[in-house]
This record gives sequence, structure tokens and C-alpha cells, in this order.
Amino acid sequence: MLKRIQFQKVLSNLISVFVITSVVTPSFAQQTCERILVQDSTLNNLVDPPGYKTGTLGGLARVDKVGHGPQAMILIPGIGFSGDIFDKFMTSHETEFTMYTVTLPGMGGTPAPPCPPESVSFGEQPWTNAAFGAIEKLIENEKIERPIIMGHWMTGPQLALRLALNYPDKIKAVIIPSGTACFIATDTIKYKPHPDLAWRISSIDKYMAPMWYKTVTRVTWDDNNFLPGDYAVNPILGLRMWREAALPPLHVWVRYLCEFYAQDITQQLDSLTVPTLLLYPGLEDLFFEPGQNYMYGYCHTSWAASVPDHKSIKSVTIPNSRVCMWLDQPEKFNEEVNKFLVEVK
Repeated sequence: MLKRIQFQKVLSNLISVFVITSVVTPSFAQQTCERILVQDSTLNNLVDPPGYKTGTLGGLARVDKVGHGPQAMILIPGIGFSGDIFDKFMTSHETEFTMYTVTLPGMGGTPAPPCPPESVSFGEQPWTNAAFGAIEKLIENEKIERPIIMGHWMTGPQLALRLALNYPDKIKAVIIPSGTACFIATDTIKYKPHPDLAWRISSIDKYMAPMWYKTVTRVTWDDNNFLPGDYAVNPILGLRMWREAALPPLHVWVRYLCEFYAQDITQQLDSLTVPTLLLYPGLEDLFFEPGQNYMYGYCHTSWAASVPDHKSIKSVTIPNSRVCMWLDQPEKFNEEVNKFLVEVK
């Protein structure tokens, strides 16, 4: 019985770390709103749902080519989004860039690859590695020379930086808008703010995946996952972005998110030589719990141990912006991107 109590305490602590909000308290409101934490023991979000038609592992769901400019660019949307998220950016840069925007399998209403067996560690990154290999093939098949890689939000930065690390002579530059480097623990009393990779993988494999994400309901997920205000400053735009991000089936979100949590690209950044622009979102007044801006941890603090004084990484904050910063502040976003690219040889 004692072991069970101890385990429940561990699980409770981990849930408090990985579940994004605990009490939602907007700065303009007087009342708190308790989160929904319903689980359903009959669910298994770690496998393909009955009747789900899967795609193939190793491909991209969609590649859209836009523009006819002299410089190639590959745009990788973050978890939840299809390549359509970049439409406005691409439309306004058709003469400057030849752009390839990719949609990862499972996003934008596309079929996801088959889920691997539950015995496979999330640390093995089966879906993320397959997406990386598919982008490698895209570059090879389309004969794309020295592209700029734009990696957005979650998973987008990891794929972009891995390309730069693996092919420093073939990638011209990396741009990371509103990117998250890795999971950062918010409860720094119980955990290191930047846990080591073994802890990340073990926590996901042994606790969070089988004891939380496996049986989480869609209602609980939507109540505790990212909120409209995280995606855009304008509330209507934020709601639109939230709807798109919430479109993928729950097991698809769970798979990509668990693989994201079970990695840490910052461990490799000492070797990065490709010029990289890290664009921080302002995240002003984004408080859903008094004194706590959890998005700041994702988009700012996660980079803190790697970026200061890094010779290849330039960081700039775009004021009054959130995850989809080029929609919030298109002029400022374009200004910083253009300024950076002028300096890149």
C-alpha cells in the first residue's frame, strides 16, 4: 500500500509538471476556473483507434511549393498545424523565395503513420525521425540547394536544427519563430528546471504516457492543452488557430507531444555553425495563473541554457505576439527576418 501511495505522489507531481494549466485565472477575471481532469480507463491513446486508416511511415502528408524567388526555403509547421499556417507569409514573399511548406503526417486532416508498439520508447522518436528522413528526401529529390529552414513552435525547431547540425554545408540558415527547445520543469523545487535526457525519457515512458496520456479524454485534453490566447493576440485569430491545432485526432497529438517531451535538442547546439535566428514571442500579459506565464517557459526559458553568447544564434523578441507571430506582427516579423538574411552569406 505504501508503494502505491508513493507512486501516486510521483504521478501527481509529474502531472503537475507536464499538464499545462492547473487553475485557469485570466488577469482580467475575478473567478478561478478549475480544470477538467477526467480520465477514461477504456481508452488507449497510445495505439491507433479502431477503424483509423493510417498512412505510411517515412513520408510527408503534403508538400506545397509556392513562389519563384532565387532563395529556397523549407517551412515546417509546429505540432497541430498543417502547412497552411504559412499561407499569408508565402503569398507575400513569392518573388523572394521558392518555398516548400511541409505538412507532417496526421496534421491538417491527413492520415498519421501507424502507432508503434507500446513497448517502443518515445525516446526512439519513430514519428519524428521518419519526418526528418522525409524532409531529407524532399531536399534530395527536388535538388534544393542551400535552403533556409523555418521551424515553428514544437517539433518544427527540432527538425530544422537537426538538418543544420547534420548538413552544415548544405543549409544556409535556420529561422525559428515562437520555437520551443525542449520541456522545462515548472516545479523547480521538486525537479531540475532543465532535466537530463534520461529523466525526460523515463518520465514519459514509465509514468506520463501509460498513466496519463493513455487514458486522457478529449474534453480533459482540450481543457488542459494550449489555449486560443497562446496562439495569437487577437482573440478571434487565436480561436481560429486553436481550432486548427485541435483538429488532429487525440492519439496523433499524444504521439508527437510525447516524442517532443522525450528529446532535448539543446544538448547538440554547441556544434551548431549554421546562422540561426531565434524569434521569441512577446507573450505580454499571458497569465492564466497568478504570476505564472507557462508559455514563457516553453518559448523563452527552454533556450536559456544554450543561446546566450552562442556564435551562431541571434535572438530577437517580437513584441505583442504569440505562437503564430507572423500573423500577429507581420511587418515586424518580416523586418527581423530580412535584417537577419542580409547578414547571412
